[in-house]
Amino acid sequence: MEKSTWRNVLGVCVLVHIICSHVMIAMVGVRINAGFLLTFLYACMAFVIFRPVYRIISIMQLGSMVSAYAFFMIFALYDPVWFTIIKVDWVVFALLILMCLTYGHQLMERITLWMMSVCLGEALYTLAIHRLTLPVVIGDLSFLSLVVQGAIFLLGVDQFGKLLSTRSSRKPVKGAAKST
Repeated sequence: MEKSTWRNVLGVCVLVHIICSHVMIAMVGVRINAGFLLTFLYACMAFVIFRPVYRIISIMQLGSMVSAYAFFMIFALYDPVWFTIIKVDWVVFALLILMCLTYGHQLMERITLWMMSVCLGEALYTLAIHRLTLPVVIGDLSFLSLVVQGAIFLLGVDQFGKLLSTRSSRKPVKGAAKST
């Protein structure tokens, strides 16, 4: 990434996010990670700034992704036999990545969908099981690790797509020998 104001702002946001990831905020018997709140704030700002063309469709897609996240996490809690070999985090990760790649057309749209769906899914899951667990914690460090892994994976897929498109768009040089 070349040096720019956007890169500096992004760097400051990442550093603030890392600092806040170990701070817990207690509200009404629920402990919320400050990193979770920042992630959700970034996702909401991106949703407003980058304005999806079809906002209603984006909201419906987001709803399906949030439901999928919460469903698999609750399903793994009540029926752990299915997830003894494969951890539920990997199933949720793969499912939501596939949904992001299917629903989103551009990188920012995909990352925004990823961050919002994981944040809202985590909140829905935690609030759904809060009667079963005494300390309710929204957005622990494993959640933040899932968010970062997904964003990096989506960025890697985007860069790989750009690499393939530039490679396929090369024109052969005149006079060059053909290889068989």
